[in-house]
Amino acid sequence: MTPSAFHELLRCSRNPWHFLTAHVATQDPARGELRYPHYDYLRELVAATERHRFLLVPKSRQMLVTWTMVAATLWRALFQRPGMYLFLSRNERCAEELLTRARFVLDRLPEFMRPRLSRNSREEIAFAGLDSRILSLPASPDAPRMYSPTGVFWDEMAFTPYDENIWTALKPALDSGGRFVGVSSSGGALNLFARMVTSGSPPVHGGTEGGSLFHVHRIHYSQHPERISDDWKRLASRGLSATRWQQEQEISFAAMSDLVYGEFDPQLHILREDWEINPSWELFRSIDFGYRHPFVLWIQRTPEGEFIVFDEWSADNRTTEEMLTAIRNVDLAHGISEDHVCWTACDPAGAATQDTGISPVDVLRRAGIKLRYRSSRIAAGVERVKSVLGDAAGRVRLRVSPRAKNLIADFGRYRWASGRDEPLKDGLCDHSMDALRY
Repeated sequence: MTPSAFHELLRCSRNPWHFLTAHVATQDPARGELRYPHYDYLRELVAATERHRFLLVPKSRQMLVTWTMVAATLWRALFQRPGMYLFLSRNERCAEELLTRARFVLDRLPEFMRPRLSRNSREEIAFAGLDSRILSLPASPDAPRMYSPTGVFWDEMAFTPYDENIWTALKPALDSGGRFVGVSSSGGALNLFARMVTSGSPPVHGGTEGGSLFHVHRIHYSQHPERISDDWKRLASRGLSATRWQQEQEISFAAMSDLVYGEFDPQLHILREDWEINPSWELFRSIDFGYRHPFVLWIQRTPEGEFIVFDEWSADNRTTEEMLTAIRNVDLAHGISEDHVCWTACDPAGAATQDTGISPVDVLRRAGIKLRYRSSRIAAGVERVKSVLGDAAGRVRLRVSPRAKNLIADFGRYRWASGRDEPLKDGLCDHSMDALRY
């Protein structure tokens, strides 16, 4: 290594901003490969990651924040503290994309700075001789539980399923010294990210302490030097509803007017305590099989005709047999058996034969699950749910136990598809909402 290369390594090890602006490249969908820019708002963001161990970054869209966090994590893994660094994101595709960005940055570093990879897989890269690695995981209830990360970058946190479970799993490791950055555009008011951000009173941008644990550092599009003109705003807002603009660009955590179930009110519809079932009252289940994200709800109907959603189960990439085991376990936790259940509603698509030659419906029926399903219009089911959230007389007949955390969050994310009279199939919250509709 030449003396100049050594001095450059030393300078990068001491200054993450120099590392980013001198050696990091990004990939723009429209303009291709670009050098990391010298924007003041990004310098402030990088400084915030150094000053604060627990950082939340609510942001406008397309502000280079994800690229910054990926590169900053690389800097820390290469130059600062050896350890296991964890990327978290909403699904498998997004998890792979984060690691793809990390490789993109690594491949363009100078040869004297580029580490040799001892492991390079779809979900992990490890640096030979540095005792550091980066693991990128999709959201699942237990995704981070087996790890003790040195640092965590959680991307699109407001849109991640199982957010409560993931945070519960992360917290012990973070309490022992790990660093945390949660980044997201707004996903409405009913998710964990929104609650964490709004627990303080942060300004439009620039950052402030958001409570005893988190520093909140907002990044608004007006800080971007190329987005200060009215022409940019006019082009960027084209095709977006006013509500969508407020959410995606103005970082509004207000309830969305394009929500399918805008009638859902946490004060009215969420019980104060977990529901204790009465075995003598009617019990039901509802299943959305999902291609990768099955969802099951447990519901009790009271003698007065109220419906209480008292539990839920969901997972990724599980077989019907694994789902059946989970159903039995939840039943057991509540002291119920199939004899107590009137019937289980399910997705009609579950009757289709799979590669194994048997359908999910057949698997469950052979195990003794009493199933009912029928084809129906989505709009009719949505209207039925709306009617029990609150009828014309103001009567509320649907309430949810705080145990059903994913269902509650999905009420705040389930939106109408733009230009169509049907909900958006986003692969995130439509599974719980479909199960409720059945």
